[in-house]
Amino acid sequence: MALFVLVVFVGYYSWEQLSVEAYPDIADVTSQVVTQVPGLAAEEVELQITIPIERALNGLPGMHIMRSRSTFGLSMITIVFEDGIEDYWSRQRIEERLAQLNLPKGAVPSLDPLTSPIGEIYRYIVESDRYDIRMLKDLQDWVIIPRIKQVQGIADVTNFGGITTQYQVEIDPKKLEQYRTTLVDVENAINNNNNNVGGSILTRGELGYVVRGIGLLKNLEDLGNIVVKSQKGVPIFLKDLGTLKYGILERKGILGYTNHNKSIPESIEGIVLLLKKENPSRVLAGVHAAVNELNHEVLPEGVKIVPYMDRTNLVETTLETVSHTLIEGIMLVVIVLIIFLGNWKGALLVAVTIPLSLLVAFILMHLTNIPANLLSLGAIDFGVIVDGAIVMMETILKVREDDPHSQLHEHDIGKRALHVAKPVLFATMIIITAYLPLFAFERVEKKLFTPMAFTVSYALFGALCVAMLLIPGLAYAVYNKPQKLFHNKWLEKLTHLYHTRVIKIINQPKKIFAPLGVVLIGAVVLTLTVGKDFLPPLDEGSIWLQVTLPPGISLTKSKQMADTLRAITLRHEEVTYMVTQLGRNDNGTDSWTPSHYECSVGLKPYKQWKHGRTKYNLIVDLAADYAKVPGYTVGFSQPMIDGVMDKIAGAHSELVVKIFGKDFKETRRIAEDVLKTLRGIKGAVDLAIDQEPPLPQLQVKIDREAVARYGLNVSDVADLIEVAIGGKAVSQIFIGERVYDITARFNEESRGTPEAIANLMLTTPDGARIPVSQVGKVELNTGESTITREMNKRHLTVKLNLRGTDLTTFVAEGQKKIEERVKYDHEKYSIKWGGQFENQRRAYARLAVIVPLALAIMFLLLYGAFGEFRQAGLILSVVPLALFGGMLALNVRGMTLNVSSAVGFIALFGVAIQNGVIMISNFNQLRKEGMDLKQAVVEGAKIRFRPILMTATVAVLGLLPASLATGIGSDVQRPLATVIVYGLLFATAITLFVLPAMYYMVENKWGHDFTVSSEMHKDEH
Repeated sequence: MALFVLVVFVGYYSWEQLSVEAYPDIADVTSQVVTQVPGLAAEEVELQITIPIERALNGLPGMHIMRSRSTFGLSMITIVFEDGIEDYWSRQRIEERLAQLNLPKGAVPSLDPLTSPIGEIYRYIVESDRYDIRMLKDLQDWVIIPRIKQVQGIADVTNFGGITTQYQVEIDPKKLEQYRTTLVDVENAINNNNNNVGGSILTRGELGYVVRGIGLLKNLEDLGNIVVKSQKGVPIFLKDLGTLKYGILERKGILGYTNHNKSIPESIEGIVLLLKKENPSRVLAGVHAAVNELNHEVLPEGVKIVPYMDRTNLVETTLETVSHTLIEGIMLVVIVLIIFLGNWKGALLVAVTIPLSLLVAFILMHLTNIPANLLSLGAIDFGVIVDGAIVMMETILKVREDDPHSQLHEHDIGKRALHVAKPVLFATMIIITAYLPLFAFERVEKKLFTPMAFTVSYALFGALCVAMLLIPGLAYAVYNKPQKLFHNKWLEKLTHLYHTRVIKIINQPKKIFAPLGVVLIGAVVLTLTVGKDFLPPLDEGSIWLQVTLPPGISLTKSKQMADTLRAITLRHEEVTYMVTQLGRNDNGTDSWTPSHYECSVGLKPYKQWKHGRTKYNLIVDLAADYAKVPGYTVGFSQPMIDGVMDKIAGAHSELVVKIFGKDFKETRRIAEDVLKTLRGIKGAVDLAIDQEPPLPQLQVKIDREAVARYGLNVSDVADLIEVAIGGKAVSQIFIGERVYDITARFNEESRGTPEAIANLMLTTPDGARIPVSQVGKVELNTGESTITREMNKRHLTVKLNLRGTDLTTFVAEGQKKIEERVKYDHEKYSIKWGGQFENQRRAYARLAVIVPLALAIMFLLLYGAFGEFRQAGLILSVVPLALFGGMLALNVRGMTLNVSSAVGFIALFGVAIQNGVIMISNFNQLRKEGMDLKQAVVEGAKIRFRPILMTATVAVLGLLPASLATGIGSDVQRPLATVIVYGLLFATAITLFVLPAMYYMVENKWGHDFTVSSEMHKDEH
């Protein structure tokens, strides 16, 4: 008893220390190499940056796949590693390879923050009624983000939107010509006049003075007074060459926010990223404290941080869902125990198993670093947990019921407990063995279900300890004195009815083959007809949109369309807010253009929705509304799974079709044919080609012969284009703790048209001035917007989601129609399916190997328990028969066979085998005590009717709430619980009626006489 008291205290402490999540982190170990090269087109980024980095990273230890995306001014390479690779180790290997690179244009590759695709735990906007977005952006960069990043466990805080201040020098090229100076002179002058130096220490008497040379620029006046050169003793200042002003970094993205009370066309957003493997609950508590401090103590009056996405809400909602189903399950289990056992004392004694087994599970989870989440806790069936305690308690109660007037002794209880100890032990071991396939999963499914397998196994271990060590002692303390127990008349009548039915079956046992054949054929047919997916949707209680606009659209027009999209969405009363992220962030580490939005749509709690309305209905209505307005192509997803799918498939969708090939035009033609083909298949939604089509470009094609003729280099022309047209940060100004770029570029008049660019002047080594048009051809053309590669091969991606169909059916039809209708050169081009399909194929292939292996291990355990191959095989025969109930439930409820429901079948097989063990163990025991075969089967079935019916009922009712739940967090539970609940109904019937008959036939033909064996054993002694 003292041991279990200790378990209570240690278990509670362990629960307090556990990392609590809404969903497991199902993302792979990934790293992203980001390289910014401002002004470089996608083709140049691919050739000069992406390909060299890919070659350096080829053959990286533990690498699973490498993908890259080259777009304007940005190269992003994503490396996905094999399972088991450690994050810091993998990043170190990447750093070692990158250190050997020497990239052009001064490009410096860097790694993304060490977070997960589901690491966005907090999003906020900065609101103000008196400051403009330039000032808010300054507060965000230099006050808000530094404070939040002080919280332990934060990987990074990124900004989206706002205006970034710059000190800009807009140079008039005519003034350069007038004063006979160049851009290089300007750049050198700014850098040479903007630094502080140290001069060691000057000793004067007993004091040492630190010597500092202070020459840093402080403001625009200092910048304008820089001397660029001197002509005949007259200084030429920077302010003489153009205009100096406070400007802004060229905007690449705009954030808009709308709710039912206000609409903010332009705002500033912060995204808080969780450091991988940190406890989100603890980190979020620190974030909340930091935001509270900023709002009430640090930020100026009129400025406020307003969160719109907080992972705490999702965690609390999912925990509420789990708690609700768990509490309902526990209450149903206790009620059933009272009804079956006939007294509340015995029911409460058995019910003690539930909290104690959970506390044991918490202790072991804490020791093995297994986080608590929706699936790991929600998959625990308390009916199965208390099975061993029920069998133990029922056996002890039988002693008291048989002799209510005498005093019970410890050896009476001990003897009966020992009779059932072995079958209870083996039955529990078999259920734990049933979960072995979950440990053999890979990648996404492994991260999703392995914590569940550990948690359930730990809880079963705790329940076994309670049943073996605690229940006999507690039962003795309660029932040792003479007392008459209540008898359930209805249960006695049911037992009698079952007894007469078993007698009839045993007298004509072969009649069971007809219904068994029907069940077996039905199981096969239902398995073939049920839809097959990878995972059920993981509802996060919100919607995430990927929106594509016409390519090449301007930032201004895109902003107008974003305002319209938010207004359309907020017409629906279920929506609470909408945020549109237009283009890329100011840091440039997103690959999007102004023709792409990422949108967060907040939803009211489902219990506030109109009766019968679901999230699926809302998505259908939103899709219909968006389709009425031209220009939008909208894909629906959810925040966390969207990031995961981007890493898994390389696109923000459930399913992708990749077309590999070198030629851009032909690859796009094939992709468009694939898109057209898939659009005609039922269930395909949100279809689009992930990569934008070619966009307009102004190209300066340099004539190398002309460049050489004038004594110039190609780099002279390139530098002119980079600095004069694109603008370049040539230095920085430090103001307190804030840092601002100094950029130099030509004024708008001299760079605003193709003709103006053609007339820009170059200076030859001998001082002559020649226009760009003399050394190159300036023309309008088109070029690639985004170039994607996978394992060093170019490809285009057709992305899509599925609604109203299952994955296997759709892919089979899609592959067939693409092969028939899409014509291409199979030697130069190839088509590959990916995303959820790839995961499903891998998971099912692994299950096909591991499930038979687990059944083989169960067979060995059964042989160890019974010592007879025929009896072990007999119990295993219930497995295919138990399949029928689960498959029937999936078909009737319109669910699919996915990894979650497959896990349900695994658990179902374990429970069905457990009941078989308890039944057959009793048959064998009675035969050893002297009964003949028929009598032992009939009486044994009658004796075990109540415990088996009880264990099955509590197992079914324990998960019934989870099988019917519809709240956030119920999606993964529901298929698993459905299979167990309805499958166990049929499995119990098989155990009660079919197993006795099969046992009788098998033992009658091949068995030996237990009575004779028992007498011979006595004679030997």
